[in-house]
Amino acid sequence: MLSSISKAVGRTTSRRQWLLVSGLTLTLLLCGCASRSPWKQESFALTIPFSGESGSAAHTNILALRRVTVATLFRDQPLVYRTGENSYEQDPYAEFLVPPDRMLGECLLNSLRDGHAFSEVLDPSSSFTSGCYLEVSVSQLYGDFRQTDKSFAVLQMHFILYSTEPANRERVLWQRDLSKSLPLTQRTPAALLAGWNNCLQQIMEEINLELSRKSLHESLSQD
Repeated sequence: MLSSISKAVGRTTSRRQWLLVSGLTLTLLLCGCASRSPWKQESFALTIPFSGESGSAAHTNILALRRVTVATLFRDQPLVYRTGENSYEQDPYAEFLVPPDRMLGECLLNSLRDGHAFSEVLDPSSSFTSGCYLEVSVSQLYGDFRQTDKSFAVLQMHFILYSTEPANRERVLWQRDLSKSLPLTQRTPAALLAGWNNCLQQIMEEINLELSRKSLHESLSQD
């Protein structure tokens, strides 16, 4: 009887020790990547300034935002930190409020409408026809924590504009790859989101200027 009790106590003690070590290890990993109060679950959203104001469009063409895809490594909701040349970690206590492809799709739609390069920008669910459509792929979306004294928000996006006109259907009219890496003010998830938002805003400012080019819309009119 005493032997059975001793074994049970030993197993309980071992389990408690294992849980304690696991908890301490996780805390150290989190502190090494992003400073925060341990065990506090946080959810974040990517945003981009949106005036919602109507304005005269630069051109009469209609654009459809067809699809936004995110690379497999970054498509889940937990925030991703790059800790080495080929090593990444997901943060179990900081995540996107919704999947990043949906969040980015909403941001891009608002920004494209705000850019007024087209008379209308249709969302993916729209049944209306357009003269061209845009596909966007995100290849990098992580916090770069490889250096102990410096950290960066990294965002890389590829844009492809296709024609939908019958004579030139699926013809690539224009494409651009843009990458931003901005330093963080703090080593925290909140600072990382602010960095990503700045990256996204800078990228979309460049994209809207590109999409406003007269020569691009003249090529659309000739399809």
